[in-house]
Amino acid sequence: MEPLAHASIGLMAKPVAPKAPLWALIAATQVPDLLCFGFMAAGIENPGVSTTNFSQGLEISTLPFYPWSHGLFMCIVWSLVVAAIAFLFSRDRRTSLVIGAMVFSHWVLDFIVYSTLPLFFDNSQLLGLGLLNSGVGLVFGIILEISLIAAGIAIYFVTRKRAAKNL
Repeated sequence: MEPLAHASIGLMAKPVAPKAPLWALIAATQVPDLLCFGFMAAGIENPGVSTTNFSQGLEISTLPFYPWSHGLFMCIVWSLVVAAIAFLFSRDRRTSLVIGAMVFSHWVLDFIVYSTLPLFFDNSQLLGLGLLNSGVGLVFGIILEISLIAAGIAIYFVTRKRAAKNL
């Protein structure tokens, strides 16, 4: 999924955690990708080689290797770490749980569209529904992303408007 689709989940979560800063909710949705950039720079992870076209979808030539940033196990670990850090700053259980959930939401969205998410580390089972692995799936994935972005913006502004009326 693209960064805006991930960020839209942060917008949707704002009503659930009104004390959480919006920037923290959105930033939390990007944690796996931010870690991935760092791990690739350090040579620990590799993005693989793939091409995308509307008739075939995502065609993978070389499998990506990103268990430290996008593996199921490590996404759970990163979610717990970020939730703990959020609790240290906010001292609010709900805020920290929602921020931790935002980190894990990244994995859930990627699970829907990719089929190359490792369960654990090297040579572990790969997970994912692989929506983008076909031309029809690629189109559906684009529609899903646009829908998520629209829903995130709508939920955020409707909730914000209601909160302003209640003041």
